[in-house]
Amino acid sequence: MNDPASPAKPVATAIRYLSIAVGCACLLLAAVCIAIACQVFIQTGVFAQSYAMVGLISAVLGCLALMLARVWR
Repeated sequence: MNDPASPAKPVATAIRYLSIAVGCACLLLAAVCIAIACQVFIQTGVFAQSYAMVGLISAVLGCLALMLARVWR
């Protein structure tokens, strides 16, 4: 069943590397959004809920994408 010449192998590799790239991009976006939310809170004292929520959702999606990359063979 696991034929090395199988056409599914390059597709699986492409999905794995794509999910690594997407996961890293999501985690980078999360870091930027959290940094902006903290900066707004420090300067104004107002909690920037929209930036914090985007950062939280992006962090979760990034972790899920990296988990997919680890599991996908």
